Amino acid sequence: MYKLLFFLHKTDDEDVLQFFRDNTIKKLEGIIGKDVGIAVVESNLLLEQKYTYYCEISASSKEEMDRMMHSKAGKELNKSLMDFHKNITVIAVNYNQEKK
Repeated sequence: MYKLLFFLHKTDDEDVLQFFRDNTIKKLEGIIGKDVGIAVVESNLLLEQKYTYYCEISASSKEEMDRMMHSKAGKELNKSLMDFHKNITVIAVNYNQEKK
């Protein structure tokens, strides 16, 4: 399994949250073809960067995720994140790696 985790940075700017909901989430739903839920980040005390909301998408493999991210919807997401990237952290997690 391969996941992309999206964390929204803490901010008082309501427009940032609105963009995350109306743009980022909608584009993620277009990529995977189903609803994407948003979770509240209740605590991240050990991190300097504070987060407010989180969502994720998953695929069976990195190759499948790459294919989805190179689709029309994936390219639209990447384009929209060019200006929004300062407001989010994206983490890729690969469960298919062998343990060393």
